[in-house]
Amino acid sequence: MDTDKADEAGETATTGKADRGDASDGTNAFFPNTTPTKLYAFLLKLRPLQYGTLMPFSGELVHAAWLDWLRSAAPDVATWLHEGNKRRLFTCSSLQFPIPAPRMRSAEIDNVHLPVEPEKTYTIRVTLLLGELFPLFHEALMQYNQRESGARKPPFMRLGKQTFLLEEVLIGKDDLSEWTGFTSLNNFAEKAQAFKPGKVEMLKLEFDSLTTFSRGNAKSRAYGSYHALLPLPQYVFPGLAKRWQELAPPDMLNLIDINAINQYILDEGIIITDYNLKPHSVKFTTHVQTGFIGTCKYALRGPDDPPTEESPLTVRQQLLLLAQLAFYCGVGYKTAMGMGRTRVV
Repeated sequence: MDTDKADEAGETATTGKADRGDASDGTNAFFPNTTPTKLYAFLLKLRPLQYGTLMPFSGELVHAAWLDWLRSAAPDVATWLHEGNKRRLFTCSSLQFPIPAPRMRSAEIDNVHLPVEPEKTYTIRVTLLLGELFPLFHEALMQYNQRESGARKPPFMRLGKQTFLLEEVLIGKDDLSEWTGFTSLNNFAEKAQAFKPGKVEMLKLEFDSLTTFSRGNAKSRAYGSYHALLPLPQYVFPGLAKRWQELAPPDMLNLIDINAINQYILDEGIIITDYNLKPHSVKFTTHVQTGFIGTCKYALRGPDDPPTEESPLTVRQQLLLLAQLAFYCGVGYKTAMGMGRTRVV
């Protein structure tokens, strides 16, 4: 495992280099008065200890294994995260196999178990939506790295019957996948405010893992709930706006006006102009989950109402901000279990 890179990430996180925000020293595992404003996305590079096979979609297994590792390395943090909706302060991907994407998609649909081999490395993407969690994770990681069992490192994670060692943590410039990084909500706000849209601005989102939206309300109770299979604006952006309300500090809540966003969508200010979407499905341990993958391009049409003291960002600036947020918090249903991985492309 490359401890120098992990140390560098930890140092960057705690010293606030490259204007990406600072983080607390992580000495307190509970944050009742702290609002999360820093965001991290990193990859865990894993190597299996033995030959075997694993189901192609392991999002719920990874979710449980990640909490198990935290429970052993930082039990107070794991307990705190697991309570109520605090588990929404992180996301986990399914285990990523080193095989071409078409083969991976086919295996997911057919639930064909894939081989795991000790000579290959596999990855998991984790995002942390509470800045104070990263120093705690870094500290627990360093403690794990210093532990030894004879001449060998202890196992890091168990998925099904397969046990994995942690080889490396990738974040930022060390990652070629462009699925890692770290930033702050303040940085999002500054970028959005600097954005000066023309008459029409295009926004393209990539939905890289199975995505769907759990729908149903009191009015449709007679028909039952369902999973929406298209990234319609009224599904994507109000959901992200609610995530902003959960994550932002009180002095930044007014940057996103969910009523204005809903009205803009209702007035067809944002429309879909192109898409390359495919229906998709994965097998959880107890059921098949349907959804979609692919890309969707939206046109954000002007004009904009001028910003005010109460709403300092125009609606289109707000949508740009939320699109950036999607990179860290995901979109739609079960983002903590491998679904809804999204980014602007």
